[in-house]
Amino acid sequence: MSIVVYSSHTGSTKKYAELFAERAGLSCYSADDQYSPDESIIYFGWLNGPKITGLDGLDQSKIVAIATVSLDDPPEFGWEKVTEVNKVAVPMFHLRGWIDRSKLKFSEKLFFAFLCLVYRLKGLNDHTRPLYDAMKKGGSFFDENGLDEIISYISSIEE
Repeated sequence: MSIVVYSSHTGSTKKYAELFAERAGLSCYSADDQYSPDESIIYFGWLNGPKITGLDGLDQSKIVAIATVSLDDPPEFGWEKVTEVNKVAVPMFHLRGWIDRSKLKFSEKLFFAFLCLVYRLKGLNDHTRPLYDAMKKGGSFFDENGLDEIISYISSIEE
C-alpha cells in the first residue's frame, strides 16, 4: 500500500494531495511530517520553474508516481525539461493549481510581474490572458477531475 506525500506553497498542492488520498483511501503526509520509510510514495509537488519542489528530500526508490502542480499546462519550458532536471523515472501527472498572492514572497511577486510584462509585450492571447490575470490578481485553475487519471493508475499498480 502506498502513502501520499506532498510539498505545498500556497495550498493547491496540499488540497490536491488530501483529496487524492481521501478518494484513494490512503494516508497523506506533508514532506516535513514523519512517516514510515518503508512505504511506497505517491508524491505531489509544485513546480518552481522546471524543479519539482521537495522531491530532492525523498528516497527516489520509494516513489511510484509524481503529480506536479502549476498554473500552466504544459509548462513553458516543457515536460522533457521537468523530467530531465528532476531525474523522473516514474509516471508523472500534472494538475493546475492556483495563486494565493498573500502567501507569495516579494521575490515571487517580482518574478510574476516580470512574466506578466513578457506576456504583455508578446501580446496576450486565449492561453496567456488567464495566466496573466492569475499572476496579477491571484486566481485558480483547480480541477479535482484531474485526479481521476492518477487514481486509475495507482489502482492498476496496487491490485
